Amino acid sequence: MRAASALLLAARPRPHSLLCPRPASHQQQQHPGASFAKPSIRALRSLAASLAPAAAHPSTAALTRPPPPLLRRPATGAPAAAAAAAAAAALPPRQRRRAAVAAAAAAMDKPAKPSQGELAAACLVRAPAPIVDIGVNLADECFDKDRGEVLARASEAGVAAIIVTGCSVRSSEAARALCERHAGPGPELFFTAGVHPHSAKECGADTLARLRELAAHEKCVAIGECGLDFNRNFSPQDVQLEWFAKQVDLAIELRKPLFMHCRDAGEAFGRVLRDAAARRAGGAGAGAAAGAAAGSGVAELGVPGVLHCFTGNGEELKDCLALGLSIGITGWVCDDRPERGGAELAALLKTIPRGRLMIETDSPYLVPRTIKPSKARPHRNEPSLLPHVLAAVAAARGESEEAVARQTTLVAGSFFQLPNTVWTPLY
Repeated sequence: MRAASALLLAARPRPHSLLCPRPASHQQQQHPGASFAKPSIRALRSLAASLAPAAAHPSTAALTRPPPPLLRRPATGAPAAAAAAAAAAALPPRQRRRAAVAAAAAAMDKPAKPSQGELAAACLVRAPAPIVDIGVNLADECFDKDRGEVLARASEAGVAAIIVTGCSVRSSEAARALCERHAGPGPELFFTAGVHPHSAKECGADTLARLRELAAHEKCVAIGECGLDFNRNFSPQDVQLEWFAKQVDLAIELRKPLFMHCRDAGEAFGRVLRDAAARRAGGAGAGAAAGAAAGSGVAELGVPGVLHCFTGNGEELKDCLALGLSIGITGWVCDDRPERGGAELAALLKTIPRGRLMIETDSPYLVPRTIKPSKARPHRNEPSLLPHVLAAVAAARGESEEAVARQTTLVAGSFFQLPNTVWTPLY
């Protein structure tokens, strides 16, 4: 024991440093030969417990008893985690095991964080009439763990049909597979086949052939999502223009509706559609071609088109309607942040003709921010939240939710040529 005391006198820090340890930087600045005060009994016991095995005689048991926890000012966040890890590493093995057991017990006592599905279920509101979600990225991996539950909640919310969006050849094939596997109760599933402008750079020599094959499936109801996105430019603009034009021509060839995307590219977007109309009208003579090029609208294409997830201004909306397009409205209209323009979009909804309006979630994006409080709002959007979009659209148009639900479902059924099973409940 005398040897242990000598070691302590030479190496242990002042007693007050046990209670309030100095920062490492301060300790490093101390002179190597600085003297230390006599250690406390607690320090002696701690050193004895770490250096010597447990004593067999009862009189020495007190020396191996673990010291009480040190009094420290509690930390928070990452510093707290780092400090806790460092403190645990400095403990003797027996105390480390005790600390691990205590931490595990504390974790089990904590209430479990609700899942995204549980949050969505808590926000679920049933629509007053069957509704159609015309844009859902249901093949997204975020739905892999609970896709069946997502569809069950959608059915409970009154969603009669879902159009699964294809954004690339690969995701279009995944959408087709989902439609083929889905055979139980719940919304009817259909899909689109196309390449989003973000993925245009991935297109190759076989892209059109694979899209043509996908479009032949009985559940494929449109070509898309195709279009232009000059905001992010994940694909070069010339490549976007090339593959948008090719998909428009494919839709005309196959007589399929167009499911389209446009962001910060309104002028070029309209030009692609008008050029396609002019090409189609070329066989009828120069006069017809000139009339189509002048902009009589997408009706000249011979196929309907919808600009999904519309977020533009009044002039852009006028241009879209002049092109003969239908308009898809998402949870963007529910966004109450001034910089996002949700209020401006809501003010435009009255100008959309009833026969051109459809609603969608664009899941898993654009969770309706009308769900309050924010803590109750899931981070992942899903079709069961479409009634929140319906409510916002109805309020902006000054119509009842039931009227908007019925009308948008009739428009979607006619546009995508959905089977009577989607329409029947409306009569």
